[in-house]
Amino acid sequence: MSDESGLPGHDNQTDLARDLSLFDITMIGIGAMIGAGIFVLTGLAAGQAGPGLVMAFAFNGFITIFTGMVYAELGSAIPEAGGGYLWVREALGRSQAFLAGWMSWFAHAVAGSLYTLGFGAFVHLLLTEYFGIQLFPPVDLFVITIGPEKLFAVFAGALFAYINYRGAKETGLAGNIVTLVKVIVIIILIVFGLGYIFGHPTEASGRFQPFLPRGFGGIFIAMGLTFIAFEGYEIIVQSGEEVVNPRETVPKAVFYSMAIVVTIYMLVAIVLIGAVTVTPELFQQAQEGAAGGHGATNLPAIPANIGDAAVWEILGHLGEFGLAQAAGQIMPYGTLVILVAGIFSTLSALNATTFSSTRVSFAMGRDHVLPDAFSEVHSEKQTPYIATALSGALIIFMAVALPIEAVAAATDVMFLLLFLQVNYAAIVIRREWGDQINYGYVMPYFPYVPIIGIITKLGLAVYLFNYSPLAWYGAIAWILVGIGIFFIYSRGRVRETEIEKETRLVTEERAPIDRGYQVLIPLANPEHAEQLVKAGSAIARRKDGEVLLTTVATVPEQTPLSESHTNTERQEQLLDDATQYIPEDVPAHRTVTIGHDIGRSITNIAYQRDSDLILLGWRGRRKRTTDLVLGSIIDHVVEHAPCDVTVIKTPGDDRNTAQNVLVPLTDGPHAEVAEDTAAAYAGMDANVTLFNVVTSDDNRENAESFLMNRQKALQRRISRSRQPSLRVTIS
Repeated sequence: MSDESGLPGHDNQTDLARDLSLFDITMIGIGAMIGAGIFVLTGLAAGQAGPGLVMAFAFNGFITIFTGMVYAELGSAIPEAGGGYLWVREALGRSQAFLAGWMSWFAHAVAGSLYTLGFGAFVHLLLTEYFGIQLFPPVDLFVITIGPEKLFAVFAGALFAYINYRGAKETGLAGNIVTLVKVIVIIILIVFGLGYIFGHPTEASGRFQPFLPRGFGGIFIAMGLTFIAFEGYEIIVQSGEEVVNPRETVPKAVFYSMAIVVTIYMLVAIVLIGAVTVTPELFQQAQEGAAGGHGATNLPAIPANIGDAAVWEILGHLGEFGLAQAAGQIMPYGTLVILVAGIFSTLSALNATTFSSTRVSFAMGRDHVLPDAFSEVHSEKQTPYIATALSGALIIFMAVALPIEAVAAATDVMFLLLFLQVNYAAIVIRREWGDQINYGYVMPYFPYVPIIGIITKLGLAVYLFNYSPLAWYGAIAWILVGIGIFFIYSRGRVRETEIEKETRLVTEERAPIDRGYQVLIPLANPEHAEQLVKAGSAIARRKDGEVLLTTVATVPEQTPLSESHTNTERQEQLLDDATQYIPEDVPAHRTVTIGHDIGRSITNIAYQRDSDLILLGWRGRRKRTTDLVLGSIIDHVVEHAPCDVTVIKTPGDDRNTAQNVLVPLTDGPHAEVAEDTAAAYAGMDANVTLFNVVTSDDNRENAESFLMNRQKALQRRISRSRQPSLRVTIS
């Protein structure tokens, strides 16, 4: 086991582009946690815990921190797609890994079902309450009931399965915007609610009495029911491969996102109980919700008289509409705002869970514990299309077959059981390989932290049986099916392919000599390779340095970066052809890089390899309809590169070396880089002209003196008899 991999049998020779920053991955975690948990489950949980909902959220935040520390430790050391499945596989063996992956696939898929149901309920309420569109009444089909909400849920599940198949991704910017919008909406709701509470302290405090109307049993049920809201760190580590400096970034993202989310949830609970009054309208809506089955599981009946009804009872019977209906009292247009925010939130979360469930099943197919079809990548879309289709089908089936509260409970049971295995895997990995792993974060008080995580998760999972036996029956049935598949099918295949090294098409060749200065030359167009390589080699020679040639093969967001089954033959051939232009006295390294974005891939290669200069080619054209200066790739590299950047305009004719080079110089920090480039071209027999612009004739003498000094310095560097020419222009 090496420091690079962290686990036995892992090959880490491939350059994988790191795309996500700390802000990006923290927003991924927050976006995953502030989704159905707050928009859909808050009312259901209030009906179980009463005013103790505040305590339920606080306790959930407390107990989940133990597993959060486990994920921070393992995610910092082993930042690969697969997350908990990968860690259990290496620590506990293939049989336990299969069970972990099987449960993780189910958990993420059922979480997607919860989001589709939330989406369907919100859309239906929006159409009926605000647009007056009355749709068909629910229809009984065999043992299930199909209403408009279910049809909207099916539509959303099918749509995002198709989007993931197509490879059209929710960009990081769009995902961050959606998350920021829903956080801002929730904060505005909190501000209005706290304003009411501070203005009416006596009334507000009275609504918190009694604080535990259903005892600690209600607290435990609410904790188990909403635990899905606190498992965003699973999605954070699933994205670890794409994170810049994951050993530091992943742990920070885990803790930052948890701190923000727990605070927001507790404030929402305070506002929801303290700032809402039981009005006749709200009372009637709760009665209709109870009659329609919204959140009616394990709840006390609604009192006959409105005066006897407590806010928490009403919220429980409002079910998934609890927060939305209550928001109508707390702030102007509150119900409408929450419904719209909830629609976008559930869709964003649905995209993330479809993506995650696909990744897990894809990883299991690649490990040969599920049929190879799961690991097949579409030849055109470059996405795991069969895994995506089956994950989408599972999401849709669970949304149609189960009521929303049973879906939520089933999701929580599966995640809780998965976290049991991950906590135990952390103990095994630390004890067996801890001294060989490069941890970015190490949990304190080992092994007590994962042991507490095991005990608390097991207790919550068992207690959830009191809320929804159906959820446990479904979870047990899924586990038994998985065990049967493993012993009948998967175990034999594991024996055939036991712990094989992953085969990667992405290649790397390193020169036998390493030097301190490195010129990174990204190549894309074979016609421009000669000019770029010759110029870069000349610069490297002047600095007694080396050259790193790279090409970038892109894959869609839905395909993990570790999946190398993409067409790299063209990139490898391009590097082969370009190598002929490198002088024998310049060491040259080559690598084909795989990433989701070319510009980010280039800057991250420079970051990983500690390059000193990036040399880019520019064709001299850009789209006039955008704000880009030289194009999306070059603009990104220039703005984010950790080193100097030189851009060469590649000519449209057959010239591969410049004959006349004009070097604008001023007395600034960039003069040395310009002179290095000039010296390199002079070494290739180009005519070099040093150039300076002055605003008046009074400054001409100083400009000429400056250029003469630079001319002498450059002459010493290029050791040529022909001096660079000088030019001063008045403008």
